[in-house]
Amino acid sequence: MELGNSKHAQHRDSELARETREYVEAGHSSRAEPWRETAPTDGGGPQDEVPAAAEGVGGTPPGMDGDDVAGRSDLARLLDPGEFPADAQRLAATAARHQADDATVAALRALPPDRRYRTVSEVWTALGHRTEDDTRRF
Repeated sequence: MELGNSKHAQHRDSELARETREYVEAGHSSRAEPWRETAPTDGGGPQDEVPAAAEGVGGTPPGMDGDDVAGRSDLARLLDPGEFPADAQRLAATAARHQADDATVAALRALPPDRRYRTVSEVWTALGHRTEDDTRRF
């Protein structure tokens, strides 16, 4: 019994081996036309330029900056989605259970006790932070 590839005929196996060998040794596909090869860059092209930090760039919604997005994301990691709607005490207890720092737990406990929050964004706004600019939404 001969061990090997029984998926292709012997001549097709030879063709595949040749194509693979050319690709590995030449550093490019054996099927690509020479005129389709990409030219090497010197690293100074437009794809290498990094845009200056600006509001609304890189996933930052209008009305928020990078710190707002990161802060709200950190808060969301501390609050379980199943906890909503919740009051301040329940949110503070959940955050404490997720090892939130003392300042965060204290800020959540300081929220108005008679209000129920439906989302992390509502909690974030109640804590005095900025959220998306509702006037620019679709």
